[in-house]
Amino acid sequence: MWNRRTATIVIGLVDAALWAFVAVAAFFSGADAATKGLDQGAGLVVTVLFLVTGAPALGLAWAGRAPMAALLLALAFPIAFAAAFVAVVIAFA
Repeated sequence: MWNRRTATIVIGLVDAALWAFVAVAAFFSGADAATKGLDQGAGLVVTVLFLVTGAPALGLAWAGRAPMAALLLALAFPIAFAAAFVAVVIAFA
């Protein structure tokens, strides 16, 4: 069975991969000039969200400190990302 530290590192690495994929897609999208600002804004929001949740989770896990807080931070990133995605879909629908 996995302990909290291992689970946090695995989830944190998945968070980092998701962040990198979305940020690169947002910042380097081939969108027209009218929507490029929205794409860059989304990339910025995802980056800030990762810097507030995912990066500290990985740092805490690698340092072996506060395993429960690190796990909660690692889980907060995908939850907040999904909530923001749903909010944007509802706002633009």
